[in-house]
This record gives sequence, C-alpha cells and structure tokens, in this order.
Amino acid sequence: MSKKGFTYLVTLVMSLIMTLALFSGCSNKAPSSSQAVPSEKSSPAQETKQEVIKLTASNYLPPAHILSKMMGDMLKEIETQSNGRLEITYAPGGSLLTAPKTADGVEQGLADIGFSHIGYNPGRFPVSEALDLPMGYPSSWIATNVAVDYLDKFKPKEWDKFKVLQVNGGTTAAIHMAKSPVRKLEDLNGKTMRGAGEVADALKALGATPRDMPMTEIYDGMSKGTIDGLLVGAETLKSFKLADVTKYTTYAPSIGNSYLFYIIMNKSKWDSLPADIQKIFNDVGAKYQAETALTWNKINVEGFETAIAKGIEFITLPDEEAARWKTAVQPVIDNYVTKMTGKGFSEQEAKDQISFIKERIAHWEQQQKAQKIPSEADIKTNK
Repeated sequence: MSKKGFTYLVTLVMSLIMTLALFSGCSNKAPSSSQAVPSEKSSPAQETKQEVIKLTASNYLPPAHILSKMMGDMLKEIETQSNGRLEITYAPGGSLLTAPKTADGVEQGLADIGFSHIGYNPGRFPVSEALDLPMGYPSSWIATNVAVDYLDKFKPKEWDKFKVLQVNGGTTAAIHMAKSPVRKLEDLNGKTMRGAGEVADALKALGATPRDMPMTEIYDGMSKGTIDGLLVGAETLKSFKLADVTKYTTYAPSIGNSYLFYIIMNKSKWDSLPADIQKIFNDVGAKYQAETALTWNKINVEGFETAIAKGIEFITLPDEEAARWKTAVQPVIDNYVTKMTGKGFSEQEAKDQISFIKERIAHWEQQQKAQKIPSEADIKTNK
C-alpha cells in the first residue's frame, strides 16, 4: 500500500472511532428536567395539607354558668368534627366582648362568634323585640320554640349582617325581692327594679321604677338596697347566687317576658367557610338548640328549688290577680305596634306578628304538657 493510501485509511478509522464515542456519550446523557421522573412533592398520591381556619368566640356569661359551658361544648364538638380544620378560641366571662358590645363587636369582626341577648341593645333588633314583650311565656322551652318559629316565618332583616347559629328564650317570669313580698300589683308601686329592654317597659307598666344594670352587679345592688329586686329568670337564684340576697320570689307567668338570647357569627366570616364546615356548624347548632331549650327549663326549676330550700317564700299569683297584671302590661304590647308603624310597617303587619306569637305560645304550651317536659310552672307553693 502506498503511503498516501495508508494515511487515508488511518484518517477513516479515527473518524469512525470519534463518531462512535460521540454517539455513546449522547446515549448516556442524563434526562432533561422535562423528562425527569416526577418528584415526591408533585406526586398526586400525596395529600395536600389544608390550612387551619382560626375563629374567636365570645360569651359574656361567667365561665361556670351552664349556658357558658354548653356553648363551649358546642364549639368543641364543631372543632372535633372538622378533623383539625378549625381552631376556635373561646372567651367566656366577657373577657373579649361584654354583653352590650357583642352585636357590634361581631359585626365589626372583633370576635367571629358572639353570645348575648337583644335586651342589651334596645332598638338594634326592633322587629325581634316582639319576642321580648310581656306575652305571658310559661317557660323558656316554650319561649325558645316560639322564637325559632317567629324568626323562620318573618326573617327580620336586622339579622342579615350575621349568621344566626342559635337562639333561645330566657323567660323573665320570676320576681326576686330583697325585703318585701310581691303578692299583688300594688306591691310594686315605688319599687326600684332591675330590668333591660322590653322588660324595663313591663316593670314601668306594673308601677315599678326600672333600672338597667349588669347582672354581675345585681347581688350587691340587692344586698345594699340600691335596687329592691328584679324581674328575671328563676335560674339566677342559683347561677348568680341571688338566693343569698332574696327573701321573697314570685312566679308571674301571666306577664312573662323573654330575653331573646342568640349565638351569631360575622356574616363575611361565615360566607368564607367551606360548605362542609358550614354544614357542621348547622348540624351541631341544631343539636344544641334543642338541648339548650330543655336546659333553660331545668335551671329555672333548680333556681326555684334552691330558693325554697333556703327558706325563701315562694309566691304564685291567684288567677284573678294574674289577669290584673296581664291587663296592666297590655299598653307595652300596644306600644310595640305603634313603634313598628313608625318604622314603615303597617299596623296589620305588627298585629299579625303579635297574634302569631300568642298562637305559638299556646301551641308549644300544649306540646310541653304532652311531652311531659318539666318546667317552673310545675312548682306551685312551698307553704
């Protein structure tokens, strides 16, 4: 072979070797990011961690009060059913919002959830104030069921800024007096009595001088003579220890008002909750709605029983005297109709609301007897 041919052969072999080496290098090259095996982080099998929803809840009642405890239990059950998706910080005892500031505080987002009653804010819930009129509620179980029926039927717009989680009616058919008994209408003349909202109007119609003050100040007020007594639920004889400063207690259901208690949530906060979380609130709330109504009756019975055990004289009004009281408070009911017409309602609309409440009281009174639900109406006398 000539020298020229040999050189050509060597060049050809070297070219083949370089081509093979290049091809081999390309085949062993690591796959690009677009070809990479999916990482553990992007694996569809991995569960996505959900953000915990944090809420705050307020209750002005003392932590030891049964209704304060029940609200805490309700919130804890809601938390549990959320499987870790909710974290609710509960502040009873008015440490977050006092009773008069609850409605505004929840609306403004100072607390997401709040417990109070409408009597602390006269005029804030004008339509619903019909429920607080001296309509003659025989028990809180009855008042609670009437309130649910009323709000379901009339749906007052004054609640539109809130999600109503629960309502219940704490009746005010008990008169506790520090020194003098109340056996007839005239016994209230000139007496200074604690009462808020529509209850204050009822006391005024009965001849007393109403004075609004927080429940936490009632004990001292009665012991020091600042007030002579109050028209309130019987349960306060035990829960607020008023039996210690009460000498006489009178059961007067013919003029029984109802404080409409509520548990509400800020509407924007409610709307932001996932549908399944909202369902938990609704379901658990309905359960505690029924339990709270029964509990009101139970604690009112216990209040009167506590008074009787301490030797406090328990007084019931004879039917004739009870009828006199009912007549005396009728102007308070009539005035509600006048107020509502001044707010743009027709006189007939306002009267229809009053008629509806009376009809539902009669209905639920029959149900209470049929279901044999104990109430303070079962206690007649201790003499």
